[in-house]
Amino acid sequence: MNENNNGGNGVGLGIQHRKSPFAEYFKEVIYGGIDGIVTTFAVVSGFSGAALSSDTTTQLTFIVVLLFGLANLFADAVSMGLGNFLSVRSEKDQYAILRAKERSLIQMNPASEKEETIALMRTKGFSETDAKTLADIYSTNEDYWLDFMMANEYEMSDPRGDNPVLTGLTTFGAFIAFGAIPILPFIFLQDMTSVQMFQVSTIGTILALMLLGMMKWKIVGTGFARSIGEVVLVGATASIIAFMVGTFFRF
Repeated sequence: MNENNNGGNGVGLGIQHRKSPFAEYFKEVIYGGIDGIVTTFAVVSGFSGAALSSDTTTQLTFIVVLLFGLANLFADAVSMGLGNFLSVRSEKDQYAILRAKERSLIQMNPASEKEETIALMRTKGFSETDAKTLADIYSTNEDYWLDFMMANEYEMSDPRGDNPVLTGLTTFGAFIAFGAIPILPFIFLQDMTSVQMFQVSTIGTILALMLLGMMKWKIVGTGFARSIGEVVLVGATASIIAFMVGTFFRF
């Protein structure tokens, strides 16, 4: 009965510590989300800063923001998504080539590779005896030995479980979803003045950044204040710079 319970607990622990699909691609959500917010709000900030000078510019601001904001939103989202897709594909190809090379070396000259393993173990703080013992154990399991060599000799993480399509789509989706927030007031609140729309856009942007920060806190587990503060600070810094640059182009 105890053995069955232990086995069940083992399975349960394995499931418990397995990453959820959302957590697996959370880096892309943060990456795409922040970049999307900053990109579109930079357009809003820049043109709003420029619009402080004249009534004519003020009247045209919402049209300009929509044109440039939407163009940047979709163009950059596609660029980010495809860039992430190609990045993961390239990383997987490089890893596969180096792993095949290392496998060939292990099979053709295991003694030399074992010496390399011992040397690597020594740099990790193992004694000569322990390093030799571990190298002997690793040599009995070629795949595990390869994992060790790839991580420690080439200092490469294993990307074989990464899905480049899902990575690219997640980046694209996060960019669109969060990047659209700063320009929503210029789509749905056109009865407002340009300044009012900018104020609503600013509030929406801050709330979106805070949401990303809360997601980071929930998924990553960093401190609540730090998670939100870091994300908001990065976004706010880029936005303030864009607004200040915009004020230099007053009409």
